[in-house]
Amino acid sequence: MIIGIIFGVFDMLHVGHIVALQEAKSQCDYLIVGLKTDSNVQEADGHDTAQTMVERFIKLEGCQFVDEIIPFESDHDITDMLQSLPVHKFFIGEDYKMVDFSGRDYCISEGIEICYTKNKNRFSSQSLRKIVSEKEIEKAERSFGASLKCHSANIISTTPQ
Repeated sequence: MIIGIIFGVFDMLHVGHIVALQEAKSQCDYLIVGLKTDSNVQEADGHDTAQTMVERFIKLEGCQFVDEIIPFESDHDITDMLQSLPVHKFFIGEDYKMVDFSGRDYCISEGIEICYTKNKNRFSSQSLRKIVSEKEIEKAERSFGASLKCHSANIISTTPQ
């Protein structure tokens, strides 16, 4: 049995996540998802998650391509998980091909195959957050009949139309 693993935040589970999970699952018999906990997402990624870890866990649990979910807190945990699980394939986005990432050296030294998933679509959590934010501003402008001037998604003033 070929066991694969993929790590991420999986905030606002979207098409890009599903495509990556589907691609990973197509290359292994059993897919483990390492789900980053809420405790250090802000520090590591520069933003809070829109969903709690429990919400993200439940969404992933409902995904047909996911066989097991293991929460992790830090990049150090990635190497620990690779050392303690019988993993054959490590899946990561193709945007990491030329970048050093947690677990890379361990995979190379232990013969764990690194598989780069293709980013074939326009969806990302960052772009989804931006779209949702813009839609919320549009709704607020319609509701309040005002033009809202925003800076870093914080309303700083309103101007009647």
